[in-house]
Amino acid sequence: MAERQMIEVTNADRSRWALEAVEGFAATTGADTARDAIADLISNLLHLAHGRALDTDRLVKDAAAMFRAEAREDPSGDIATVQSRFRRILPEDS
Repeated sequence: MAERQMIEVTNADRSRWALEAVEGFAATTGADTARDAIADLISNLLHLAHGRALDTDRLVKDAAAMFRAEAREDPSGDIATVQSRFRRILPEDS
């Protein structure tokens, strides 16, 4: 059996994956600001989890803890490119 090669995932990679989800979500729903699109998508993910009887409060806590741990590691990669694309998709919130 072949060994799986470990690929380092950066926070820019994680941001890019999230951006792809937000981009599709905003196009479908008509969300017009970054804040609204992200908050609404998170809310909808919680509805999805609730339908599977997952503990949504626990999911929120686990996600926040995972974010903090990954931010501490901080292999940010090319985060500037991701943020530049994000700003073209959805405007800054005031």
